[in-house]
Amino acid sequence: MRFLILTLIPFISFAQNFFVDDSKISFFSWAPLENISAVSDKLEGVVNFETGDFFFRIPINTFIFPSSLMQKHFNEKYMESDVYEFSTFKGKFSENIFLSDDTTQFILSNGILSIHGQEKNVSIKTELVTQDSLVNFSSNFNVFLKDYKIKVPKIVRMNIADTIAVNVSGSLIKK
Repeated sequence: MRFLILTLIPFISFAQNFFVDDSKISFFSWAPLENISAVSDKLEGVVNFETGDFFFRIPINTFIFPSSLMQKHFNEKYMESDVYEFSTFKGKFSENIFLSDDTTQFILSNGILSIHGQEKNVSIKTELVTQDSLVNFSSNFNVFLKDYKIKVPKIVRMNIADTIAVNVSGSLIKK
């Protein structure tokens, strides 16, 4: 919690802060022997549309799988969620964002995606839909296991894809 507070301090003094109110992150791994999927609704974050700065984080152990064994292996063997508790995305929008009711805009979010203790500069295309003072967002992107040093044992190589499809959506509200 202290990390989140310290990270958010630069945002506190700005006027246009929006916080994640409702969210869903899901991922899918297609492999020849098994498909793997999981979902979490525990995304936390803040966006400042005046400066274009943003910060998001998700507790790794909040992902729910169809099988408790998959969930256990994900947390203990692959993601080591006791050591690497969070995945984060911190950065800045590539352009100025102007919010007005009943608009849809596509923006590029540039920043550092941190997973499994590894950081990578990424650009993620995001759809923003503004309606009734609510800002909805959605993004789809791929995560490559090798980029984040997530090791897959040879014995289960045919069960887990090298590329994981990630979908993120939610609402931002002004506080």
